[in-house]
Amino acid sequence: MSYNEAVSVGFSECRSRGLRCELKEAHLTGRDVWKVKFHAFAPGARGHLHLEYHAYSRELLRVDEKIKDRDRDRGRDRDDWDDDDDGRGHGRGRGKKKGHSKHDDD
Repeated sequence: MSYNEAVSVGFSECRSRGLRCELKEAHLTGRDVWKVKFHAFAPGARGHLHLEYHAYSRELLRVDEKIKDRDRDRGRDRDDWDDDDDGRGHGRGRGKKKGHSKHDDD
C-alpha cells in the first residue's frame, strides 16, 4: 500500500462514517502499519479519526474516533438562552475553594 492509497482508503472510511475529514498526517511505521490521522467534522460536532492499516494486506487494524458536540464543549447548550441555574452549570457550589476565609476566627 502506497502513501496515496493509504490516504485514499482513509478518506473512504471517513465518508462511510458520515464525516467530513481533513488529513492531519499519514506515515508508515517500522511494523508495516500505515497510521492515517484526520481532523473530523460532522454537523455541530468535531474531533478526530485515527486509522491504522496493514501495509501489505490492507486490513483495517485499529480505529480511534472521537467526535464531540461543539456546544457541549463550550459548557452550554444552544437552547439554554436564559441565565437561570437548571442544574447544568454554575451556582451549585462547585469549584469553590473550601477552607479559606477572609477573616481570622480569633
